[in-house]
Amino acid sequence: MGNKLGRRKQVVDDKYTRPQGLYQHKDVDIKKLRKLILDSKLAPCYPGDDDCPNADLEECPICFLYYPSLNRSRCCMKGICTECFLQMKTPNSTRPTQCPFCKTSNYAVEYRGVKTKEEKGIEQIEEQRVIEAKIRMRQQELLDEEEKMQKRRELSSSSSIAGPSEIEYCSTAAPSFSSAVESGEVVTSQETCAAPTSRQPQRMRQNRYHFLSANWLP
Repeated sequence: MGNKLGRRKQVVDDKYTRPQGLYQHKDVDIKKLRKLILDSKLAPCYPGDDDCPNADLEECPICFLYYPSLNRSRCCMKGICTECFLQMKTPNSTRPTQCPFCKTSNYAVEYRGVKTKEEKGIEQIEEQRVIEAKIRMRQQELLDEEEKMQKRRELSSSSSIAGPSEIEYCSTAAPSFSSAVESGEVVTSQETCAAPTSRQPQRMRQNRYHFLSANWLP
């Protein structure tokens, strides 16, 4: 079996082996941090730039500053600068920490140096795929929402059509009734009820007249 090559120590200016003041690091072991950086296990603590003057710099997704190189999350390969990583997990900490990106437990990083052009190209392709996938998901959500609204409109229109048909059904009896009235064959219930009462006093007056004429009139 061949011998594994040891990790080559990187040459780093001593001022970049300690935090640059981005955060107030109280629990950081400076000596241990320096050793990790010199052993190429953590990226140097370069000061971050607010702007990206060239394409060789990488943006930390936590502090949004640009650096010559970043650490890589072992779980999801997301980049993170050393000072932001120290905020998540100090070198001498034994407590489990979750990845700030994918929430995997026992968060850990590794340093691979500056990205090559091939790595940057692959990363850009992956980012483009993620963007396109999000766009497709959003378009599908809009289509689903439009279908739901269309079904609601159809149900609403069908219920509004059913209402007038019931009214029309009730009103169909009215023309036959009115036509019967116009032909003089049928009278209303009020008229039928009122007819006997209106005719009865007339008969009583006629009977009374006949009785008076028979008894008192000469």
